[in-house]
Amino acid sequence: MRVLVRIAQTLAIGAAVFAAAPVTPAHAGPFPPLPGVPGAPSVEPPSASCFKFPYFGPKGHANFDFGHDIVRLLDERGVQVEGIAPIEAKPGNKGIYMPIGWKQDHIDPCNGVYYPGGFVLNDVRSGHTVAIHDIYLRPDGAHAQVEIDGEPQGEQLVATYRLHEFVPNVPTPRPLEGGIGPKHWPFYTSAYLSRTVRDLTGIPLNEGDYLANLDAVVQYVP
Repeated sequence: MRVLVRIAQTLAIGAAVFAAAPVTPAHAGPFPPLPGVPGAPSVEPPSASCFKFPYFGPKGHANFDFGHDIVRLLDERGVQVEGIAPIEAKPGNKGIYMPIGWKQDHIDPCNGVYYPGGFVLNDVRSGHTVAIHDIYLRPDGAHAQVEIDGEPQGEQLVATYRLHEFVPNVPTPRPLEGGIGPKHWPFYTSAYLSRTVRDLTGIPLNEGDYLANLDAVVQYVP
């Protein structure tokens, strides 16, 4: 019991740091566009108050499972979901699998919780691709670097969520998996993702539509 309490406290501290990260408007973002984007500002050196420290668990995993309507729309259009390591695509466009832990991720007090890798939406019919990678979770949602047909679009808000649907589930015990973490963390389509997917594929994905559920467990024992 003491171990679970200690784990819950550790996760609560991490969630508090994450929730305290400053919210930046989606059109601006804390990062400049990738090199090669016209008008990109110079990269500012990190301040002393912004630093990386290890993710609050040594290992674990997260399943980002798309909603049934999203899977149906992808299948009907013939869009293929492909992983960008270390994130892996699930068979049948069901979602993505993300390894988490000290070796993969970190927390930045100024920028949020960082997840490397990402995924690609490959619209075989039109030849368009949308790559979403280098993901940061912040209080207003998931931000990521986006590339369309190989052209960098800079950082964008790609999905949103509601803190009141997530925070109470952080300390959920997962004894069969040797850890703790939320089983239910719904994500919703952002305005940017909705517009981009519609423009490229014609898929009627609307802002605020249910996108996926994140089921994450941080493991502390083998």
